[in-house]
Amino acid sequence: MDNDDSIADRLSSEGQKSPLSDFLLIERINQCPKLASLKSINDTLNDLLDSDDSFVAQIAEVIRLDPSLTTRVLDLVNSIFFGSKDEKRITGVEEASIFLGLNRIRELIAATPIIEEIMELGKNSQSFPWTDFWRHSIGSAILTREILSLTDQKFEDEADYVAGLLHNLGKLILAITFPDLFEEIYQKTNDKIEDFLAMEKQIVGWDHSKIGAYYLWNHHISDEIVEAIHWHNEPAKSENHRQLAGAIQVADFITRKIGVNGLERCTTPANQDYLDLEGWQILFGDREEAEREIIEENLNSTIERISPTLRGIL
Repeated sequence: MDNDDSIADRLSSEGQKSPLSDFLLIERINQCPKLASLKSINDTLNDLLDSDDSFVAQIAEVIRLDPSLTTRVLDLVNSIFFGSKDEKRITGVEEASIFLGLNRIRELIAATPIIEEIMELGKNSQSFPWTDFWRHSIGSAILTREILSLTDQKFEDEADYVAGLLHNLGKLILAITFPDLFEEIYQKTNDKIEDFLAMEKQIVGWDHSKIGAYYLWNHHISDEIVEAIHWHNEPAKSENHRQLAGAIQVADFITRKIGVNGLERCTTPANQDYLDLEGWQILFGDREEAEREIIEENLNSTIERISPTLRGIL
């Protein structure tokens, strides 16, 4: 490697740091292990969920084979339906599956193996704020799916949920590959989320969206997920998957709006609204006013129930 590519040599004659070279970024990202679960998510259970002949007992039996999934199912249903009350707790997987419904079970199937593998991937990043990262990621995943359910676009392969779940994966990859730069960026406080994107580009050379998209592309993840994650902060630039990118942008914004900020030390200004976002205009800008009001009402209902869901899934 050329000396020009080392981090120690990133100071110009004026004392200002220059961004990393593409060569160094690609080299480091390529060294990150692959996430096997991105390509194989509990095929047996998904087959059961898709079958017209499935019974809750069968589904529960398969869930019991996965201790991590069992724990998340029980934690989620107790949090959502019973909150902090100790006098009533569900302890059986079959009963929990009835309470949650197949859609929420399917989301847990998608999330659990990915969460565990990403935790393993970043196990040496001791200072990484995992709880903040996952609450924001899972909240964004749930909302991405809910937002897209209000459109004409449907996803049969969990791509909408997985894209929402992984939209900030580039931040973890940055923490693994360049921990000092990660700390430099995310220990700061800014007024706007856009300030962090600008800092990433200025200090690293790529922002977290591009880092995450490249990592996923390098491991042969579907183009729709890669492109949507790449452009989730600027969805109009997506050539083929603007709706998915736009839904992630709106979901990300709303998740921060309700107080689940993720890693950035900034607050979403109270006078900002998701209706003003580029992603919202891509998704619903051409709808009639009456239809938009119904969409907003449905989405606001989802927002009201997202907090207990997040408490249960972590």
